[in-house]
Amino acid sequence: MISALLIDLDDTLYDERTYVLSGFSAVAQELARRHPRLDAAALAAGMEAELDTHGRGRIFDVVLQAAGLPASPALIGELVGVYRDHRPAISLWPGVADTLTTLAKSYRLAIVTDGLALMQSRKIEALGVADLVDEVLLCWGAAAPKPDPACYLEALRRMGAFPAQAVVIGDNPGHDMAAAAAVGCRSVRVRTGKFAALGDNGFPADAEAPSFVQIAPVLARLEPGG
Repeated sequence: MISALLIDLDDTLYDERTYVLSGFSAVAQELARRHPRLDAAALAAGMEAELDTHGRGRIFDVVLQAAGLPASPALIGELVGVYRDHRPAISLWPGVADTLTTLAKSYRLAIVTDGLALMQSRKIEALGVADLVDEVLLCWGAAAPKPDPACYLEALRRMGAFPAQAVVIGDNPGHDMAAAAAVGCRSVRVRTGKFAALGDNGFPADAEAPSFVQIAPVLARLEPGG
Protein backbone atom coordinates (compact mmCIF):
# COMPACT_ATOMS: atom_id res chain seq x y z
CA MET A 1 0.00 0.00 0.00
CA ILE A 2 1.04 3.59 -0.57
CA SER A 3 1.92 5.37 2.67
CA ALA A 4 3.94 8.39 1.53
CA LEU A 5 3.80 10.99 -1.24
CA LEU A 6 6.92 12.93 -2.30
CA ILE A 7 5.59 16.04 -3.99
CA ASP A 8 7.33 18.59 -6.20
CA LEU A 9 6.57 22.30 -5.73
CA ASP A 10 7.24 24.44 -8.83
CA ASP A 11 4.66 23.98 -11.60
CA THR A 12 3.12 21.12 -9.62
CA LEU A 13 1.37 22.97 -6.79
CA TYR A 14 1.47 26.49 -8.23
CA ASP A 15 2.41 28.31 -11.43
CA GLU A 16 6.15 29.00 -11.27
CA ARG A 17 5.78 31.78 -13.84
CA THR A 18 3.97 33.83 -11.20
CA TYR A 19 7.09 33.63 -9.04
CA VAL A 20 9.27 34.83 -11.91
CA LEU A 21 6.95 37.77 -12.62
CA SER A 22 6.84 38.60 -8.90
CA GLY A 23 10.64 38.72 -8.92
CA PHE A 24 10.63 40.98 -11.98
CA SER A 25 8.26 43.32 -10.18
CA ALA A 26 10.57 43.47 -7.15
CA VAL A 27 13.58 44.24 -9.34
CA ALA A 28 11.65 46.86 -11.31
CA GLN A 29 10.51 48.57 -8.12
CA GLU A 30 14.08 48.66 -6.84
CA LEU A 31 15.30 50.23 -10.09
CA ALA A 32 12.49 52.79 -10.01
CA ARG A 33 13.38 53.61 -6.41
CA ARG A 34 16.95 54.30 -7.41
CA HIS A 35 15.98 56.12 -10.61
CA PRO A 36 12.63 57.93 -10.16
CA ARG A 37 12.44 58.77 -13.87
CA LEU A 38 11.84 55.08 -14.59
CA ASP A 39 8.41 53.46 -14.47
CA ALA A 40 8.35 50.22 -12.50
CA ALA A 41 5.42 48.72 -14.42
CA ALA A 42 7.10 49.42 -17.77
CA LEU A 43 10.36 47.87 -16.56
CA ALA A 44 8.59 44.73 -15.35
CA ALA A 45 6.72 44.48 -18.64
CA GLY A 46 10.02 44.75 -20.50
CA MET A 47 11.47 41.91 -18.45
CA GLU A 48 8.45 39.72 -19.16
CA ALA A 49 8.67 40.47 -22.89
CA GLU A 50 12.36 39.59 -22.94
CA LEU A 51 11.64 36.35 -21.07
CA ASP A 52 8.99 35.35 -23.59
CA THR A 53 11.17 36.30 -26.57
CA HIS A 54 14.63 35.10 -25.60
CA GLY A 55 14.36 33.20 -22.32
CA ARG A 56 16.12 33.93 -19.04
CA GLY A 57 19.68 34.49 -20.24
CA ARG A 58 20.20 38.28 -20.24
CA ILE A 59 16.92 39.78 -19.10
CA PHE A 60 18.32 42.34 -16.68
CA ASP A 61 21.10 43.35 -19.09
CA VAL A 62 18.61 44.02 -21.89
CA VAL A 63 16.18 45.99 -19.74
CA LEU A 64 18.96 48.10 -18.20
CA GLN A 65 20.34 48.96 -21.62
CA ALA A 66 16.86 49.91 -22.86
CA ALA A 67 16.50 52.19 -19.85
CA GLY A 68 19.82 53.88 -20.56
CA LEU A 69 21.57 52.38 -17.55
CA PRO A 70 24.94 50.59 -17.59
CA ALA A 71 24.56 46.84 -17.23
CA SER A 72 27.62 46.48 -15.03
CA PRO A 73 28.36 43.12 -13.40
CA ALA A 74 28.03 44.76 -10.00
CA LEU A 75 24.56 46.11 -10.72
CA ILE A 76 23.41 42.87 -12.32
CA GLY A 77 24.60 41.04 -9.22
CA GLU A 78 22.61 43.40 -6.99
CA LEU A 79 19.46 42.90 -9.05
CA VAL A 80 19.87 39.12 -8.99
CA GLY A 81 20.10 39.41 -5.22
CA VAL A 82 16.86 41.42 -5.12
CA TYR A 83 15.16 38.80 -7.27
CA ARG A 84 16.30 35.88 -5.14
CA ASP A 85 15.56 37.50 -1.79
CA HIS A 86 12.18 39.06 -2.59
CA ARG A 87 8.98 38.04 -0.81
CA PRO A 88 6.97 36.59 -3.70
CA ALA A 89 3.34 37.36 -4.42
CA ILE A 90 2.26 33.83 -5.36
CA SER A 91 -0.52 31.42 -4.46
CA LEU A 92 -1.33 27.75 -4.81
CA TRP A 93 -3.47 26.73 -7.75
CA PRO A 94 -7.18 26.58 -6.86
CA GLY A 95 -8.04 23.42 -4.99
CA VAL A 96 -4.45 22.46 -4.15
CA ALA A 97 -4.68 23.30 -0.43
CA ASP A 98 -7.88 21.27 -0.07
CA THR A 99 -6.32 18.40 -2.03
CA LEU A 100 -3.28 18.34 0.26
CA THR A 101 -5.54 18.39 3.32
CA THR A 102 -7.53 15.44 1.97
CA LEU A 103 -4.42 13.47 0.99
CA ALA A 104 -2.93 14.02 4.46
CA LYS A 105 -5.74 11.89 5.91
CA SER A 106 -4.43 8.84 4.04
CA TYR A 107 -0.73 9.48 3.40
CA ARG A 108 2.35 11.09 4.88
CA LEU A 109 3.28 14.06 2.69
CA ALA A 110 6.66 15.61 1.88
CA ILE A 111 7.48 18.53 -0.39
CA VAL A 112 10.75 17.80 -2.21
CA THR A 113 11.77 20.91 -4.13
CA ASP A 114 14.69 21.95 -6.31
CA GLY A 115 16.29 25.37 -6.64
CA LEU A 116 18.29 27.85 -4.60
CA ALA A 117 17.39 27.23 -0.95
CA LEU A 118 16.70 30.90 -0.23
CA MET A 119 14.26 31.17 -3.14
CA GLN A 120 12.50 27.90 -2.35
CA SER A 121 12.17 28.90 1.30
CA ARG A 122 10.55 32.18 0.26
CA LYS A 123 8.12 30.26 -1.96
CA ILE A 124 7.22 27.79 0.79
CA GLU A 125 6.56 30.66 3.17
CA ALA A 126 4.45 32.63 0.69
CA LEU A 127 2.38 29.61 -0.29
CA GLY A 128 1.81 28.50 3.31
CA VAL A 129 2.39 24.93 2.22
CA ALA A 130 4.57 23.84 5.15
CA ASP A 131 1.48 23.70 7.37
CA LEU A 132 -0.21 21.29 4.96
CA VAL A 133 2.51 18.60 4.80
CA ASP A 134 4.66 16.59 7.17
CA GLU A 135 8.07 17.46 5.76
CA VAL A 136 9.71 20.02 3.45
CA LEU A 137 13.07 19.17 1.89
CA LEU A 138 15.18 21.64 -0.10
CA CYS A 139 17.36 19.65 -2.48
CA TRP A 140 19.91 22.37 -3.19
CA GLY A 141 20.24 23.05 0.52
CA ALA A 142 21.24 19.41 0.92
CA ALA A 143 23.68 19.66 -2.01
CA ALA A 144 21.56 17.10 -3.85
CA PRO A 145 19.89 18.80 -6.84
CA LYS A 146 17.32 16.74 -8.69
CA PRO A 147 17.47 14.06 -9.96
CA ASP A 148 19.98 13.15 -7.24
CA PRO A 149 18.07 10.61 -5.12
CA ALA A 150 19.58 11.74 -1.81
CA CYS A 151 16.81 14.18 -0.86
CA TYR A 152 14.13 11.63 -1.70
CA LEU A 153 15.85 8.98 0.38
CA GLU A 154 16.01 11.42 3.28
CA ALA A 155 12.29 12.16 2.87
CA LEU A 156 11.55 8.44 3.02
CA ARG A 157 13.69 8.10 6.13
CA ARG A 158 11.86 10.93 7.87
CA MET A 159 8.47 9.48 6.99
CA GLY A 160 9.38 5.89 7.87
CA ALA A 161 8.54 4.59 4.40
CA PHE A 162 10.23 2.20 1.99
CA PRO A 163 10.51 3.16 -1.70
CA ALA A 164 7.82 0.64 -2.65
CA GLN A 165 5.42 2.45 -0.30
CA ALA A 166 5.98 5.89 -1.81
CA VAL A 167 4.93 7.78 -4.92
CA VAL A 168 6.79 10.74 -6.41
CA ILE A 169 4.48 13.41 -7.87
CA GLY A 170 5.86 16.11 -10.15
CA ASP A 171 5.79 17.83 -13.52
CA ASN A 172 9.35 17.37 -14.81
CA PRO A 173 10.30 13.90 -16.13
CA GLY A 174 14.02 14.68 -16.14
CA HIS A 175 13.88 15.65 -12.47
CA ASP A 176 10.94 14.02 -10.70
CA MET A 177 10.42 10.83 -12.69
CA ALA A 178 14.18 10.31 -13.04
CA ALA A 179 14.61 10.62 -9.28
CA ALA A 180 11.73 8.23 -8.67
CA ALA A 181 13.39 5.66 -10.93
CA ALA A 182 16.70 6.08 -9.13
CA VAL A 183 15.10 5.61 -5.71
CA GLY A 184 12.78 2.78 -6.70
CA CYS A 185 9.52 4.67 -6.16
CA ARG A 186 6.55 4.80 -8.46
CA SER A 187 5.69 8.18 -9.96
CA VAL A 188 2.77 10.26 -11.17
CA ARG A 189 3.36 13.05 -13.64
CA VAL A 190 1.07 16.07 -13.55
CA ARG A 191 0.67 17.79 -16.90
CA THR A 192 0.96 21.36 -15.68
CA GLY A 193 3.51 24.15 -16.05
CA LYS A 194 6.21 24.71 -18.62
CA PHE A 195 6.90 20.99 -19.13
CA ALA A 196 3.26 20.04 -19.73
CA ALA A 197 3.75 19.23 -23.42
CA LEU A 198 7.26 17.73 -23.04
CA GLY A 199 7.91 14.06 -23.79
CA ASP A 200 9.01 11.73 -21.03
CA ASN A 201 12.72 12.34 -21.69
CA GLY A 202 13.37 8.65 -21.21
CA PHE A 203 11.70 8.58 -17.79
CA PRO A 204 8.06 7.58 -18.20
CA ALA A 205 5.81 7.94 -15.19
CA ASP A 206 3.74 5.06 -13.85
CA ALA A 207 0.65 7.22 -14.26
CA GLU A 208 -0.38 10.75 -15.22
CA ALA A 209 -2.90 13.31 -14.00
CA PRO A 210 -4.03 16.51 -15.74
CA SER A 211 -3.30 18.46 -12.55
CA PHE A 212 -2.50 17.95 -8.89
CA VAL A 213 -6.09 18.43 -7.79
CA GLN A 214 -6.99 15.38 -9.90
CA ILE A 215 -4.40 13.14 -8.28
CA ALA A 216 -6.55 11.14 -5.81
CA PRO A 217 -8.19 8.73 -8.29
CA VAL A 218 -4.83 8.21 -10.01
CA LEU A 219 -3.26 7.19 -6.69
CA ALA A 220 -6.18 4.87 -6.03
CA ARG A 221 -5.45 3.06 -9.29
CA LEU A 222 -1.84 2.51 -8.17
CA GLU A 223 -2.97 0.69 -5.01
CA PRO A 224 -3.17 -3.12 -5.06
CA GLY A 225 -6.35 -4.05 -6.88
CA GLY A 226 -6.82 -0.46 -8.01
